[in-house]
Amino acid sequence: MSFIPSLNKNEVNHVLKPVYEDFENKIGKVPGWVKTMAHSPYITKEFVDLFHVIMGEERAINKELKWKIGYIVSQKLKCKFCVDVTSKMLLKMGASKNTLENIKTRKNISDNDKKVFGLVEDITENGHLDNPEIFQELKKIFSKREIIEIISVIGFFNYINRFNNCLAILP
Repeated sequence: MSFIPSLNKNEVNHVLKPVYEDFENKIGKVPGWVKTMAHSPYITKEFVDLFHVIMGEERAINKELKWKIGYIVSQKLKCKFCVDVTSKMLLKMGASKNTLENIKTRKNISDNDKKVFGLVEDITENGHLDNPEIFQELKKIFSKREIIEIISVIGFFNYINRFNNCLAILP
């Protein structure tokens, strides 16, 4: 159980009613982190909007790579809720359980993914880039826009993982 109780739709500020309804319509329920974050309605609304901007399909980085990044961040930070969500999303997108294991172990994945995953781990480990050579390698593969999106996904998942871990939000 979360350290701060979640709020049901009838308890939230008018700003969040459409957010709750959107989640109910799209996935059938409101995620626990949204219901807990709802104690601060404007942060919640803007955070959900940021999620849609970063994770949207009309971007330079494909959706599968974004969820792989989220999965690695979640594994690294040991957030049970986020590991559950990111693995379910990858499975829903067609990944197999074997693929998830390969991501964890870094076996049978592309060189480009290995480089991205190296950046994810480096930044997630302590909040800053320790190995600039990783970044130099990525600049050979990805455009500036793509790199900004990759780093934005890393930052987003670091935030939500830490939020869920700090407040004990479980799947």
